[in-house]
Amino acid sequence: MNNYRRLTYGGVLGALVFLGTYFLKVPIAYGYIHLGDGMILISSILLGPFAAAPAAVGSALADLVSGYAMYAPFTFVIKALMAVVPALMVRGSKAAPSKYAIPFILAEIIMIIGYFLADSIFWGTEGAIAAAPMNAIQAVSGVVIGIIGAGVIRKNSISI
Repeated sequence: MNNYRRLTYGGVLGALVFLGTYFLKVPIAYGYIHLGDGMILISSILLGPFAAAPAAVGSALADLVSGYAMYAPFTFVIKALMAVVPALMVRGSKAAPSKYAIPFILAEIIMIIGYFLADSIFWGTEGAIAAAPMNAIQAVSGVVIGIIGAGVIRKNSISI
């Protein structure tokens, strides 16, 4: 894939990450649950490790405009890692979508641990423990959306 095409798809996927995070969200005590993680996992299948850029930028931008600017630096790193890990694990794979479950679960574990650490800084250990179940719910939705997206990608032989 040429760099212009990769950059174009990265921009579109970054916008989808932002939209899935900013508009499709449920506020909770320490942030919000959203569908952007599913977009990140789908982008990791389509873009490979380059998916870190749209994942980081789209998610951090959503934090900035949602009133959670203090999370933006953490989000930038966490979401970039979330995209890179499954991208490296499934690189070039034409596996069935169910085979993406483990890489996607690992990516979401990174998210849960990352936000546990961020919440510990902001709210103490008790606050981080209180937020963890909501992050786990978000993780499950991200994995489900990611697997469904991987199925669509495979069924339609989409490649970038």
